[in-house]
Amino acid sequence: MISIIIINYRQKEFTIKCVRSVFASITGCPFEAIVVNNSPEEDLKALEVEFPAVKIITNENKGFSHANNRGAVLAKGEYLFFLNADTIVRKDFTEDFLKTFEEKKFGAAGLKLYNSDGTFQLSFGKRIDFFGEISNKKDEEKFRKRDKEFMNSVEKKYSDTTEVDWVTGAAMIVRKECFEKVGGFDESFFLYYEDAELCKRFRDEGLPNYFFPHSDIVHYKGENTNEDFSSSGYLHAKRSQLNYYRMHCSPFQNRLLKMYLKLKFSLKYLSSFDKNYLKILNAIKE
Repeated sequence: MISIIIINYRQKEFTIKCVRSVFASITGCPFEAIVVNNSPEEDLKALEVEFPAVKIITNENKGFSHANNRGAVLAKGEYLFFLNADTIVRKDFTEDFLKTFEEKKFGAAGLKLYNSDGTFQLSFGKRIDFFGEISNKKDEEKFRKRDKEFMNSVEKKYSDTTEVDWVTGAAMIVRKECFEKVGGFDESFFLYYEDAELCKRFRDEGLPNYFFPHSDIVHYKGENTNEDFSSSGYLHAKRSQLNYYRMHCSPFQNRLLKMYLKLKFSLKYLSSFDKNYLKILNAIKE
């Protein structure tokens, strides 16, 4: 059985549509759906009425990692499928997935995602360190600008199940046994980098991560932002980046990152006096 874990945080309409797509599409494997509601002020009773089998957990918002761990503790499936609320599952991939991974040693499997315009979405990357991230950012920028020649070449290169350094937590499947073995998501990551950090610990345990391209999931990345996210999301991202480097990168890599961020956000602050940039500069000193 697959346990599908979805986190709701101020995304009620996205969450309802996501759950509907799961029940409409997945027929090839028994599954359970667990929704961890990090926005108790949002009433999800309508979802319980429409899908009585859905487990809804009311949760204090202590971050994405904490919420996913809460769902995992209650999960009964052999596999944990972490799925962002802002996604739509458009076809059943579970039989192909089980055929591919049932006998395979693996940490995390990232599923194929599409943008709302139908283009291929980048959902995996190279190692996380100062120079690896430069390469990742270049690739991400080409995808952001919809460089179709480059996007098509990457999609073609990864048209079969392929080992990668890390995969996004927007649509990630892991064996519950392996997830528990490495200690689940690290809750010191409130938001961002928690997926790459989990993948790093899988690799350290000799469990490779894979991109699995035989799924069809729309991810409305960047289209579901709210005021709280836009004002604080960047700060969470930089804090998590610094946290990852402290844990997994060399002192030299740490120094490079801090020097770069200090220069970048000092200039941004001086040109705008945005207090969020000042918060990032303070985080660098922590």
